[in-house]
Amino acid sequence: MRRGRRASELLAAAAGYLRDLGVPDPRVDAEILLAHVLKETRERILLIGDDALPLPRIRAFNRAVARRGAREPVAYITGVKEFYGLSLKVTPSVLIPRPETEILVERAIALHPRRVLDLGTGSGAIAAALAAALPDAEIVATDVSAAALGIAKKNLPARVVLKEGPEFEPVRGESFDLVVSNPPYIPTADIDGLDPEVRKEPRIALDGGPDGLAFVRRILKGAKRALVEIGAGQSDVLRSEFRGVRFHKDLTGIERVVEQ
Repeated sequence: MRRGRRASELLAAAAGYLRDLGVPDPRVDAEILLAHVLKETRERILLIGDDALPLPRIRAFNRAVARRGAREPVAYITGVKEFYGLSLKVTPSVLIPRPETEILVERAIALHPRRVLDLGTGSGAIAAALAAALPDAEIVATDVSAAALGIAKKNLPARVVLKEGPEFEPVRGESFDLVVSNPPYIPTADIDGLDPEVRKEPRIALDGGPDGLAFVRRILKGAKRALVEIGAGQSDVLRSEFRGVRFHKDLTGIERVVEQ
């Protein structure tokens, strides 16, 4: 098989290309994409810098880099995203799991619920993390999107029950010790100003209404005990509207999760 440029040369060229396009963390992204194409770890990629790569792999890498240059999220290109120690499948049908949501997961685990409802499960990230940490808990996960539930099914153990429909409608009449959710919480007017990568994620998973809190309010009103992710600056509004709620900060000091 014909071989072309060395891995180190490809990485340098790709990082420069992405940097010129204003892509954040261009070198990191180039390494992740090359590791994905070669089915290797990033650590291994750095050890094979002098190796000449097969032309089909070079072409595949260049296609991936071009997609990233068009500001497609890395997770959509690779099809996977790490969350709470788990490797989850993701597609443009679901929101990409983010580290700040792990704050919610950690608090939920500490509460030791016996029966949990994950509203708007998306990729199933929260439910998957709770299922791994709470093997005896009953977990139900819902989403209004059939496509999202299809992805969640691939990420979740069979014991997690999936139901399609908006908010509490699929579980009407059922009771839960805890409701968890990472709902849409970005104000509608702010959507168009988001980073290009974020705007490629499902709008239905981003748009939280005029002040971003439409879904959050309905969840807090409909649940006896809940943990809900929120955006920066939204805790003051919720503190004034809901008595007795408390908040948990993420690593940047933002009150990221409201607990009821």
